[in-house]
Amino acid sequence: MALALLLASVASPIFAGQLLEGRPDDALTATVSRNEPNLIRVDGGKIRRIHGVEGEFVVSADRETGAAYLKPTTEQPQFSVFVADDAGRHWKLLLHTADIPAETLVIRDRTQARSEGKAILADDSRLGAIRRVLLALARDAEPEDMTARNTLEIVPLWNEARLILVRTLDGALFGEKYQLTNVSSSRMVLDERELYRPGVLAVMVASLELEPGESTDVLVVLEGRDG
Repeated sequence: MALALLLASVASPIFAGQLLEGRPDDALTATVSRNEPNLIRVDGGKIRRIHGVEGEFVVSADRETGAAYLKPTTEQPQFSVFVADDAGRHWKLLLHTADIPAETLVIRDRTQARSEGKAILADDSRLGAIRRVLLALARDAEPEDMTARNTLEIVPLWNEARLILVRTLDGALFGEKYQLTNVSSSRMVLDERELYRPGVLAVMVASLELEPGESTDVLVVLEGRDG
């Protein structure tokens, strides 16, 4: 199961998927889905343009967030693009294509990462605890220090989606597993940030694109009830 992850309120935001860390003008390597749009973001910035060889890919911009969706159209196993952001930086991406679900790529300036490194290291144990709860939710496991409960609770979300809470884990942290179904007549593109609410530490979505009638698992980790 390919998962997109958003961690919030732990030092600085940290994204799973693929974190591409380097300096401007560095060549960064990543793997993208050859069949689905892949989300590209610049950590702390907005994408202005994506350049490359015409006919190798198509791009659609999310002007509100400054992110972009890129879908390969070439039959080649790899191709290159240049990403320009609003800070005047340019990033060269060497993209390998594979038959995998849509990926999230986050470009991060290594010089910025160094200045924040000490804070991130200080939170390693907390991040490990969050990932442990996410893994238990994904596997329907019950850690010894947590209490699991199965449920079928419909949670109001959007008119186009049906969200059902199917399982919870209660302990030092609190975990929730949902089933989200596209009940509209159009393809649905999800952004895990849309599922953030106060107290949420992490959101994990199994599939960021749903055709009508398709469902996906949504995993959420929150502060514990006494946290």
